[in-house]
Amino acid sequence: MQLHMDLQKGNAMNRISRRTILLFVIVLALALPTTVLANKKLYKANISAGNELHEVVGSSARGSGVFNPSPDGTFHFTLQIRNLSGQVTGLHLHAPATTEQTAGVVLTLCGGPAPAVLGSCPPLDSNNSLVLSGSFNSSYLQPGVTGAQMQQWLDDGLVYINAHTALNPAGEARGQLIPQ
Repeated sequence: MQLHMDLQKGNAMNRISRRTILLFVIVLALALPTTVLANKKLYKANISAGNELHEVVGSSARGSGVFNPSPDGTFHFTLQIRNLSGQVTGLHLHAPATTEQTAGVVLTLCGGPAPAVLGSCPPLDSNNSLVLSGSFNSSYLQPGVTGAQMQQWLDDGLVYINAHTALNPAGEARGQLIPQ
């Protein structure tokens, strides 16, 4: 009789243990994708002539940019800016600055100053649009700027994209990179 009660007690404990383990596995399976996504950083910008802090001549430029960091420190980016007044002469990241401030160039995506991620800026398409994508790492930062500084500025929302043209050499379209 005692053996029978011990076996029943053991079976009940096994059922509880199996349920606990199963529940734990389900919770872990549901939480893991959320954790992975929470650690995935992304920076987006709404680019527009209206975001410039100075007068822009002859432009209704608008667009967007997405910067996606990899664990190895490489950033992948895609930018699209339409309705530009003419060929882009320089496309830069500037920092540190809020939307109400200006700052120096910390990274050149195309054009000058060197080093530029893509060299010269590609020609505009038939709709006066620039589409640009590529990758960069901290070796493209301007002298005196570290990868750690750049990452902190990005995380703090203190980096902006600026597209320069011949008609608007101080900048034709600007967009603040906001962490997502």
